[in-house]
Amino acid sequence: MTAMFENYIEKIVRDKLADLFKKDKLICQCDNCMQDMLTLTLNKLPPMYVSSNIGHIMTMFNLSHDQLTARVTVEILKAVELVKKSPRHGEKK
Repeated sequence: MTAMFENYIEKIVRDKLADLFKKDKLICQCDNCMQDMLTLTLNKLPPMYVSSNIGHIMTMFNLSHDQLTARVTVEILKAVELVKKSPRHGEKK
């Protein structure tokens, strides 16, 4: 039997990035820039893998702590600024 794993932090980062894109239309949302922002952010945060509903619940509980939520937000904003300074629009992957 193959277990399904998910990095719950990735889901949180994707959701927060989507919210940020809605609020700030000046942030480039091309695939290259979005992937760069996501990668830069995730590389600065500890992964939180879950494989069950209980894992999701425990991770959501941990994410309710203000310190982790603030850290996710700070790392996203740092990544956005880095990508703004050096975007890769139109570059081939």
